[in-house]
Amino acid sequence: MKAIRNSNIELLRILCMLMVVVLHFNNNGANTGIVNMPEVLTTRLTWGFLVEVLCIVAVNCFVLISGYFGINLKMRSLLKFYLQCFFIGLLSYLVYVGINGGFCQSQCAERLFSWQTLAERLLAFTHNGWWFVVSYVGLMLLSPLLNKAVENMTSKQLLHSVLFFSVVILYLGWYQKVEPTNSGCSLISFAWIYLIGRYIGKHISLHAIRNYRWCWLGGYVAACLALFGMIMLRYHCTWEMHYPLDYNNPFVVVAAIMLLLFFLSWSFQSKAINWLASSVFAAYLLQESSYWGHQWLYPQMRELFVAVPDGWRVLALFGVSMAFLLLSIGVDKVLGIFSGGLMKMYDRFCVRERK
Repeated sequence: MKAIRNSNIELLRILCMLMVVVLHFNNNGANTGIVNMPEVLTTRLTWGFLVEVLCIVAVNCFVLISGYFGINLKMRSLLKFYLQCFFIGLLSYLVYVGINGGFCQSQCAERLFSWQTLAERLLAFTHNGWWFVVSYVGLMLLSPLLNKAVENMTSKQLLHSVLFFSVVILYLGWYQKVEPTNSGCSLISFAWIYLIGRYIGKHISLHAIRNYRWCWLGGYVAACLALFGMIMLRYHCTWEMHYPLDYNNPFVVVAAIMLLLFFLSWSFQSKAINWLASSVFAAYLLQESSYWGHQWLYPQMRELFVAVPDGWRVLALFGVSMAFLLLSIGVDKVLGIFSGGLMKMYDRFCVRERK
């Protein structure tokens, strides 16, 4: 009987993707433009900032998880990832064109549908507006080099390397903005977070992690509240904080590490959670697609949240985000039938070639 893998980190994947969806709907619907730090602070924006700081850890957590387990780069895994991006990018474009009547022969429709744009869906990693995909694919391709370096380092050497790397990212990248860290969205920032995850995975025992379970949760909450407090100081005391909502903000990074350690301190198995977690990334791909997401979904969200009273916005934000996450999982499971068929063809071809 095939063993069921532990589900604690799979549950963290689900939670982080829900956070990602919440962040995007918060910035493009409930509190549009909140990351640009609006000039006037309102009660609605205060709640929006609280949601933001609690969820901003999600991207770093995804990269930390990859670092903790280590990326084992194989052509099959890269192809599987490509097919997921390709089918969702293709579906998003076709749905966008269909919603706007772009398949008819009107003058407007001719501007919507383009064979060239359709063909560009084949460039799934780079032509769908997914910055995370671009940086993560770069990390996947770089991972053999990073893994080899980690394997040849002692615990102390790896720790020192991470600390020196942190100086570059946090001081030169986040604080001074003289390194191309792109607010923590770049490959160099992902490599740094990946190495932190590798250090945790290789040199911190699960026994030690479990002994401090509630300290990790407290650390996550404390880091988030500290970040929230600094944002409030910016408005109430005219104290300008450097780039509070960047992914390479030290408070954001520490909060992500604390949340990972908290989930690592648990151990349980659930087929349902593992099944759901395998498709959660589709939510990001659908939501952030350059056509259906940015040009149709977000405008609809702005109209929706205009009609929601301020007192209900946070509840509505999480409700809509959860519904969207479940819908995205369902879409990915259906599209997985097609990508699964292509993967079987690839497997048969590879087996035939090896024979």
